[in-house]
Amino acid sequence: MTDTILNGNETKSLATQIKDAELQALQRQRMVIIRADTLIQKTQQQMTAPASLLLAGGIGFVLGELTKRKSFKPNDASEKPQAAETTDITKTLMSALNQLATINALYTTFRDSMKQTES
Repeated sequence: MTDTILNGNETKSLATQIKDAELQALQRQRMVIIRADTLIQKTQQQMTAPASLLLAGGIGFVLGELTKRKSFKPNDASEKPQAAETTDITKTLMSALNQLATINALYTTFRDSMKQTES
């Protein structure tokens, strides 16, 4: 209080301070709404971008390949089922990793070409 008297500033009335606080709150609320709308718009643009759709399709393909049922083969008595199962899983996982690496390379290339086009 002594600080405001020394500087020559008058203190605001309580009603004025409340009104200022309400205006600040409304302004911040508007800014939050504007930023939320911008975020939603940019997210929708990113989700529908060709590179994103390509990546989603690639991931769906890989998941489909991983969950695809194998044709039923009767086991020989001499063959160990666990060893064959482990080999199949390893091959499948290696194939999935290779496909993901290819998809990632395609996505990166496509994204970079889109950035160059926009510039």
